[in-house]
Amino acid sequence: MKIMLDTNVLISAFVFGGKAGKLLEMLFDSEHQLYVSEYIDQEFKDKLFMKWPNKAEKIYNLYRTVDIYFCKSTKESYGTLRDKKDVPILNDALHYGIDLILTGDKDFLEAELRKPMIYSPSMMYEYMTWGRD
Repeated sequence: MKIMLDTNVLISAFVFGGKAGKLLEMLFDSEHQLYVSEYIDQEFKDKLFMKWPNKAEKIYNLYRTVDIYFCKSTKESYGTLRDKKDVPILNDALHYGIDLILTGDKDFLEAELRKPMIYSPSMMYEYMTWGRD
């Protein structure tokens, strides 16, 4: 499955660790392909340097070494969403045939999209750990 990681998931995993960090570790060890678009990459970098300037460079450099496919953002328009800042993410996901966007963004989670699927980190964690007991 092709999974696009949204900025808020990257921040949760790389800055705070916790469940989002464990989820990314599980995804890295899976057959899933993880994607980050130029748009998301730039947003992640900007937020890191704005909110955590003392450790932003280390976090960003570490993140750029992991097994993620970094894809160019498209100029094509494939859909609309209530939050205009999310439209480039949706366009990139549709352009690259992404199966699932992993996000904590309420606008995405309430958008009722058919494709790609929208999962929160907790939904994906439950999916990845279901039946492991």
